[in-house]
Amino acid sequence: MLILLPVLAILQFRWLGQLSDAERERLQRNLRATTSEITSALDLELARVMVGLQVDGLTLNDEAWDRYAERYAAWGAAAIDPAIVRGVLLADAGGAGSVRLRRWNPDTRTFAPAEWPEALAPVRERIRAAHHQFGQKHEGIPIRPSELFGPDGASLVMPMSPMAPIEPDGSPGRLTHVFGFTIVLLDLPLIEGQVLPSLVSRYFGPPRTSDYHVAVVERHAARRVVFEAEPGDAKALAHGTDVAVDCFGVGPDQFPLLRQAMASLRLPPRSEPRRNLFFSIFGRRPGDNSAPRPGDEAERWRLLVRHRAGSLEAAVSHARWRNLALSFGILMLMTVSVGLIVIAARRAQALARQQMEFVAGVSHELRTPVSVIGAAADNLAQGVVTEPGRVKQYGSTIQNEARRLGDTVERVLQFAGIQAGRASGHRVIVSPAEIVEDALAVSAPAIADAGATLERDISPGLPAVLAEPAALRSALQNLVGNAIKYGGPTPWVRVSAREASSRRSREIQILVEDRGLGIPPADLPHVFEPFYRGTEAQSQQIHGNGLGLSIVRSIVEAHGGRVTVASTPGKGSAFAIHLPAAAGEPAPDPAALQVAGGHRRA
Repeated sequence: MLILLPVLAILQFRWLGQLSDAERERLQRNLRATTSEITSALDLELARVMVGLQVDGLTLNDEAWDRYAERYAAWGAAAIDPAIVRGVLLADAGGAGSVRLRRWNPDTRTFAPAEWPEALAPVRERIRAAHHQFGQKHEGIPIRPSELFGPDGASLVMPMSPMAPIEPDGSPGRLTHVFGFTIVLLDLPLIEGQVLPSLVSRYFGPPRTSDYHVAVVERHAARRVVFEAEPGDAKALAHGTDVAVDCFGVGPDQFPLLRQAMASLRLPPRSEPRRNLFFSIFGRRPGDNSAPRPGDEAERWRLLVRHRAGSLEAAVSHARWRNLALSFGILMLMTVSVGLIVIAARRAQALARQQMEFVAGVSHELRTPVSVIGAAADNLAQGVVTEPGRVKQYGSTIQNEARRLGDTVERVLQFAGIQAGRASGHRVIVSPAEIVEDALAVSAPAIADAGATLERDISPGLPAVLAEPAALRSALQNLVGNAIKYGGPTPWVRVSAREASSRRSREIQILVEDRGLGIPPADLPHVFEPFYRGTEAQSQQIHGNGLGLSIVRSIVEAHGGRVTVASTPGKGSAFAIHLPAAAGEPAPDPAALQVAGGHRRA
């Protein structure tokens, strides 16, 4: 695993780098395609307007205007929204050398005389300036693509002019003369307020969930903000863009859009009036790849897009680092898991070894008293010992070994009960002093046999505790037994009980102190682990099975308390049991306790 995990980390790093490069290319490709779809949709609408609503020679000579009415209806059926056109005007030569203006009326299906709107005053002056060319042959271009839009940006001005036949050498025919202009009035507020938001939402999704800042600005020096998906997008895009595409116009390189517009309007693609549109505006044939002339730029708007992360590069970089963090986090989790498995396996081995030692120790603890009891009983039964003094001594030995055997069995059964979740049973209100006195009374024979010095210090008026008396007595008896066992040749044991205050509530502290061997600092963190026996106990071959302190901790914690220890090698140890005081419960009456204790001892 130590070899495979680093190799896997290196492979993942390289693989994520390749994925990031592919993701960057995919996002750039998709963004270019999406912006192209939006700009093509806008430009196609203009192409439909130019192809469908331009008045040409054939329709101009149709006094009934039926042909134009059909084209107008075909345009309305194909347009994204017919309301984007507010009206169609026709400016051509009138009587007495004047320029007349007529407006298309869809209801009457005819061009009716109209007055020049104030907004088209510059267009009117431009047409009047070119009026002397009406009907005259010339070599010039009547209008450039950049002049398709009127000065207000809300009108399309398209010339009407026939074309000479194709030259013998295959070169395109030249413009002969202009006989009028078609003026289409656009509803810019509708395009900016409805058409653009609809297109952006269709391709980029709702603004609040989109990953991109999107805005449309004018290409002129004023850079007016035409549209922004959300307030502040244009300001954010002023610091840089991922894609900037010109739109809202038809230029010399967009002949396919005009063909597509013809197809959507079901117009013959090679009809003479439609071909006139190409030549009259652009001065060249479809497929002519010559460089555009200066001033041929027809687009008025610029679509700006940038990723909300700052750029596509930043977005891909963030995603890559996020994926790297996730991948290496998983690898670290695998590494930690392997380490934990190793630690758990070693701990399991150590626990198994301790359990084997426990079994061996318990077997020895059981075998010794059984052997002593058996030998003493056999001597008594066979009459080897007949003197009254020695019989009494044998009886005392059998009694002590039986007590030792019972203690060992009781401790093993108690540990088994704790492991099964039975650390304590039914609890009652009990006095701490009663617990201490009962434990010392049970430990009196062991204290006497060891010749130990016992001191007790029980503060009067201690509050009661809610506990199971037998379990707490057993825990305290364990601590007293350890103090005697590890107290040295002449053990000294001090048991005290007092009230203490903790951060949460009042508590009772029962302290058992000795002046014996003490506990080495290396063993101190492990003394409450089951089957653990310290180095000092093993070196001096002190009998035990390593269960006593583990049982003490389990019993005390089951009562909502805790056990602490302080020890100095060679100077002794102090074990403290901390129990929460029963809230609002007074200690039982001492006289009642004495009577109850007498009954229990009896």
